[in-house]
Amino acid sequence: MIVYLFFVATALLSGTSYFIRNRNLSHGLVFAHIALLLGLAVYLLPNLGQQLDDFFFCDQLGVMFYIILIIVSLVSAIHYITFVIDRDVRPAVQALHNAGTIFFTGAIVGVLLTSHFGVLWAFMEATTLGASVLIYHNRTSESLEATWKYLFICSIGIALAFAGVLFLGLAGQQVKNVDFTFATIKSLSGQLNPLWLKACFLLVVTGFSAKMGLIPLFNVDIDAKDVSPSQVGASLSSVLMNAGFVAIYRFYEAFSTTAILHWMNNLLMITGLVSLLFAAAYMLKVRNVKRLFAYSSMEHASLVMIAFSCGGLGYFAAILHLIMHSLVKSSLFFQVSQMHRIYNSKLDENIGSYLRVNPLGGLVMLLGFLSIIAMPPSGMLISELLMFQTLIANNYWWIALIVLLLVLIVIYGLAVRMLGIVFLKKDTANINLNGSTNFESAMQLGLILLVFYIGLFRPEIIVNSINLAIKSLPA
Repeated sequence: MIVYLFFVATALLSGTSYFIRNRNLSHGLVFAHIALLLGLAVYLLPNLGQQLDDFFFCDQLGVMFYIILIIVSLVSAIHYITFVIDRDVRPAVQALHNAGTIFFTGAIVGVLLTSHFGVLWAFMEATTLGASVLIYHNRTSESLEATWKYLFICSIGIALAFAGVLFLGLAGQQVKNVDFTFATIKSLSGQLNPLWLKACFLLVVTGFSAKMGLIPLFNVDIDAKDVSPSQVGASLSSVLMNAGFVAIYRFYEAFSTTAILHWMNNLLMITGLVSLLFAAAYMLKVRNVKRLFAYSSMEHASLVMIAFSCGGLGYFAAILHLIMHSLVKSSLFFQVSQMHRIYNSKLDENIGSYLRVNPLGGLVMLLGFLSIIAMPPSGMLISELLMFQTLIANNYWWIALIVLLLVLIVIYGLAVRMLGIVFLKKDTANINLNGSTNFESAMQLGLILLVFYIGLFRPEIIVNSINLAIKSLPA
C-alpha cells in the first residue's frame, strides 16, 4: 500500500507542478518529492529482501540504486535553482521541467522496485516520456531534434523490449499457472523453450541499450546529454543508466539457471566490446565537453557489461562500477554547467586555465577526471582491476588485451581535453568570473571524495550489499 501511495503522490505532485508558475513553490514541489523518496526509503530499509505485494519487492539491488537516485536527485534539484536564475528560465518552462523531473524520478523508482516483467516494461516506457520533457528544456532547434529522435528511437527500443516480453509469454504457455513475476519465471525457466528465452533476452538487451547508452541505440543517448541542461545529462548518465542495467539484470537473473547462460554471457560480452570500440573511436575526435562525458559514460557502461558477462567476481565488479560511476559522472556534468556559465562555450578549444579561474570547480574537474580514468585512490580502480582479474581467470587473455588497449585510447582522449581545460593557459579577458558557485562545487566534490573513500576503505556495508544482491546468480 505504501508503494502505491508513493506513486499516487508522485502523480499528484507532477501534475500540480505543471500548473505552478511561482518559482519558489515550483522548486518546493521537487524537494517535497525528494522528501517522499526519503520517506519511502525509511519504509523500504526494514523490509529489505521481502516481497511487498504482487508487483513490488524490496531487494538489495533495487535499494542500492534507489539510494543513488536520492543522492543524485537532491544535488540536481539544488543545481537547477542556480540554473534557473542564471538562464532566466521562463516560469512555464521551469514548471514543465519540474513536472517532468518528478515524473521521471517516479518512473525510475518503479523500474527499481517492481517484481513483475510487464510492470518493469511499463515503467521503463514512462522514463522515456519523462526524459523527453527534460531534454527539450532549452527550446532550441537542436533540443527539439534531439527530443523527437529520443522519443522515436527509444520507442523503437521499448517496442523491441515489449516483443521480448511477448516471447517470454510464448515460452510461458508451455507451463500452467505461470505469471510474469521474476520469482515465478526464474523457478520455471528450466521448463521453458530456450529458443524463446534467447529471443526474449536479445530483444530486451537491444531495446534497453538506449537507456544504458550501448550499441545499437546509443546515438540518441549521446545527443540527449549534449543538448539538455547539465543536470539532465547527469541523470541520464547515472540513474537512467542504472535503471537500464537493472532491467537487463532482471531478465538475466531469471534465465541464469537455464542452458542459455553461456549464450547470454557471450551476448553481453559482444555488446560491451563493440560499444567500447565505438566509445574509444568517438572520444579521439570529439571537442564538445558534454559529448566527451557522454561517450565516457558509454565506455563505462561497456565495461559494466564486459565485467558482468564474466560471471562470478565480474558480477560484483559490474555493480560496484555502476555505483561509483553514478557519483563521479553526475558531479562532472553538474560542473559543466558552471563551466558553461563562465566561458559560454562547451568546446574545449574555448576553455582553459579553469583551475585558476574557478579553483574549486577546477579541482572538481581534475579529481573527477582522475576518478573516471580509475587512478588511485579512486574506487573505480578496484572495480576495473576486478574486471581484468575475472577476464584473466576465465582465460579471456585476448579480450583483456583488447579492453586494455581501448581503455588506454579513452584515457588518452580524456586526458588531452581535460588537462587542457584545467591547466592550459587561455585568454580569460572575456569570461564571466561570476559564473562559479562554490556551494555547488562543494557538493560535487563531496560526491567524488565519496568515491575516493570507497576506494581506500572499501566499506563493509557496500561490499555486503553487493554480495547480497548477486547471491542468487551462478558462481
